[in-house]
Amino acid sequence: MIFSIPTFLFLRERGETPSQKISFRAGYQRLLHTFSRIKTFRQLTRFLIAYLIYNDGIETVIVMAAIFGAEVLRMETGEIILYFLMIQGIAFIGSLIFGYLADWIGNKKTVMISLIVWSFIVLWAFRLGIFWEPKTEYWILGVLAGLVMGGSQSASRSLQGIFTPEANSAEFFGFYAVSGKFASVFGPLIYGVLIALTGSVQSGVLSVLIFFVVGLSILCAVDEKRGMEEKKRPVI
Repeated sequence: MIFSIPTFLFLRERGETPSQKISFRAGYQRLLHTFSRIKTFRQLTRFLIAYLIYNDGIETVIVMAAIFGAEVLRMETGEIILYFLMIQGIAFIGSLIFGYLADWIGNKKTVMISLIVWSFIVLWAFRLGIFWEPKTEYWILGVLAGLVMGGSQSASRSLQGIFTPEANSAEFFGFYAVSGKFASVFGPLIYGVLIALTGSVQSGVLSVLIFFVVGLSILCAVDEKRGMEEKKRPVI
């Protein structure tokens, strides 16, 4: 609320504001038009499918981490808040580290490495307490999750960027953001269904692994060089 104040006070809209009904309809028509154009870029389309799947897994981990900590480890509210503050701080560092890694080995390989680490995190969460006290391991997993959370998201945006024509960057990145939000519904839904069926929060964790494995498999088929060549084609 505080950070929105400058927007309300100082931002001025350009021209007349269209009615909500017209704006809503036009927005979805534009989204459908963008979707039809994106499909002509095969590597970009393949990457977006992979992103929608593995990002669903990432979003599920983020959403369900607090529930896991409270239900499985009996963490207090204060502990959970500190846990997430730690993750956010480390995510900034992770973005920097993975940024250098992407410059070194490429964005695709960087995302693939992050997905392998995500898969390891999920498997460790399922077998929590295998090495040390469960809560100690959960904090270690938080550090790992923070590192790859910032890294996987920044490298994914970079990969989207190198596949996107400059003239359509705002339009295609808007589709990238909106589609990611829609896809993030399914992971928590499947996670919740499995918990309801098994009665175990840890059993639901394994469902997230599917998103990472499938997303990684599709990402392996993405050709960065061909995607950058497709980017140079004129877009109608």
